[in-house]
Amino acid sequence: MIKEGLKNEELVGKIMVSGSLGLKPKSSAGINYFEEVDLKDGVTSAKLVKPRYDNNELIKSIDTEIFELIPVRPPELPDMVLRSIWNEATQSIINLNAEIAVLNGTILDLSAKVKELEITTQSLRVDVDNQSLLAAAAQNQATQTNSKIQSTIVELQNAIQKATAESIQRVSLFARNQSLKEQNDILRETLFGKQAKQAEGAKVTDDLAAKVMNKSDEKFNDITFRGRAKDDGNGTFINGPDIQLKNFTKDKITVSFKFEGDTAKAFGNIANVDLAGGEEKIIKVSTVKKEVDGFRPGAGAGLTGDKQYTGNLIIKSPKGSITFTTAIQKMRGDKFSP
Repeated sequence: MIKEGLKNEELVGKIMVSGSLGLKPKSSAGINYFEEVDLKDGVTSAKLVKPRYDNNELIKSIDTEIFELIPVRPPELPDMVLRSIWNEATQSIINLNAEIAVLNGTILDLSAKVKELEITTQSLRVDVDNQSLLAAAAQNQATQTNSKIQSTIVELQNAIQKATAESIQRVSLFARNQSLKEQNDILRETLFGKQAKQAEGAKVTDDLAAKVMNKSDEKFNDITFRGRAKDDGNGTFINGPDIQLKNFTKDKITVSFKFEGDTAKAFGNIANVDLAGGEEKIIKVSTVKKEVDGFRPGAGAGLTGDKQYTGNLIIKSPKGSITFTTAIQKMRGDKFSP
């Protein structure tokens, strides 16, 4: 943006150095021409005129009082207000006086009540003093009572401890007695069951009775299987093959079976049997034909001798074991001749 006139810093600098000589001069006719192309246009100069005063006369003019310029002063009157304001203020005073009268009456009523309260307070103070005396007496009595109660509590605690110890001992003895009675009942039941099974011809432990069923020939082993040499392992049980098991206790037991001796492989394995309290089960003994066929008759006179191979069946329970004798009899003819 182009700076013209006194906005032009270069022109202002010339004026400060040369004064009016730094400005564009007037024309020969004494006229200033202003053109837009000249940045100095629009700035003119003139001489400064300093006024001169006669100080003596100036002082006289200052002290002179000019009556024509003094305003007319209003006469001084006493302080007054408008009637409307006076009436409003007067009515307000009347209302306030009436309110003051009401409040004075209220103050008198309250003063009377204060007097009554002071009298009541004094009476209550007397009651408080009496209550304090009663409280002190009650405190003394309570202290004495507490001492007696503490002594009684100590005696009561000693009595309770003694009674508790006796009760605990009594309960302990009763529990031991009940436990012994239950054990006695169990042992009695077990004994009776055991004796009963023994009377039936069973073999027993402290928790199990076992008996071979279908025992047709007592002179042979408890479990006896007989077959001919030419029957390829087939044959019949002379004694067995059923075995009766009886748990004559109240607890669950697990019974295991194991064959031993020369005939061990000739009989099939028997899985473990679980018996609940008082439960009875029958298991069956089986033979392994291939192993039975492997047993041969004896070499008697005329190749007619028969032979018996023996072993054992061990039946185990948690409280003992039972042994049954086993036998595999092999014969050449139709009748076994040991």
